[in-house]
Amino acid sequence: RPGSRPPRHPRRLLTTPAATPAAPLAFALARTLLPAATPASASGYPSRPVRFVIPFAAAGVSDIVARTLGARLQESLGQPILYDNSGGAGGTIGTDIVARATPDGHTLGIGNLSTHTIAPSVYRKLPYDPLRDFAPVSLVATAPNVMAVSAALPAKSLKDVVALARTRSLSFASSGTGTVFHLAGEMVNVAAGISLVHVPYKGVAAAYPEVIAGSVPLIFDSLISASGHIRAGRIRAIAQTGARRSPVLPDVPTMAEAGLPGVVLDFWLGVFAPAGTPAPRVSLLNGEILKALALPEVRQQFAAQGADVVGSAPAALREQIRAGIPQMARRVPAARIEPD
Repeated sequence: RPGSRPPRHPRRLLTTPAATPAAPLAFALARTLLPAATPASASGYPSRPVRFVIPFAAAGVSDIVARTLGARLQESLGQPILYDNSGGAGGTIGTDIVARATPDGHTLGIGNLSTHTIAPSVYRKLPYDPLRDFAPVSLVATAPNVMAVSAALPAKSLKDVVALARTRSLSFASSGTGTVFHLAGEMVNVAAGISLVHVPYKGVAAAYPEVIAGSVPLIFDSLISASGHIRAGRIRAIAQTGARRSPVLPDVPTMAEAGLPGVVLDFWLGVFAPAGTPAPRVSLLNGEILKALALPEVRQQFAAQGADVVGSAPAALREQIRAGIPQMARRVPAARIEPD
């Protein structure tokens, strides 16, 4: 629980990522492609590659957003960005890696609604405090979640899904227990009075083959990572959990429009550094992120996937978490998710 742990001593913090065979090659290749000096490198920071921890598997929403942003930061910071997909436990494993890292600005993490506001209500022994153990850098984007079904499932609407679920057992996939997508599915269960069975995966890349094949006929996911499958016709979008329809799916109703007004759940993502990271470095990172998010090509890339760019000051991201934790402390029990 937040506030239950004494502060970590800096000497106990992890200082380097685990070695992988690809890392030296990625480092050497990036060195040959990057400019020798930038305003950031001229200040002495960063002085080496920056590790960007993604607490979910590749191809999911956090991975897509982190790599889109990281490509721009690599250019502006003048150092390679080394991506570390450390998934598991609803994103809490990778998030804890960020919390424990040396607070010098050379380790960043992508966090979201799941890792920083839902997790405290799902995990009894959460290894980090979402407020105390991080230096927020910036909000990055928001996006609606979407409920989608296998193209083979004879359901064209939420009403059809509810009717089917009352006559047979249906399961839904998500990127892990305690994630916003798990919560969305359970909120539908409660609101519709049905019992969709949750099937958690380490990441949506592992889930989609089974959803597309129909063995797990439903999935709750961010529109950012689901949009490609929807456009290709591999899955069918049934409803969105946002407060309004996304321009990417103008014909797909919100949950409220489809008959479940209580199911409204947007998704946000932000960048974090470990608590204790020097304020000038947090400020520099915030400035570079805001510059990247202002680029037309970045905004267009996010928009095409159904995301809204939301750069912010560090304080705004902290407030997002502070306000969100008690909200989710009410929503998680209401959705009948038992603490793990």
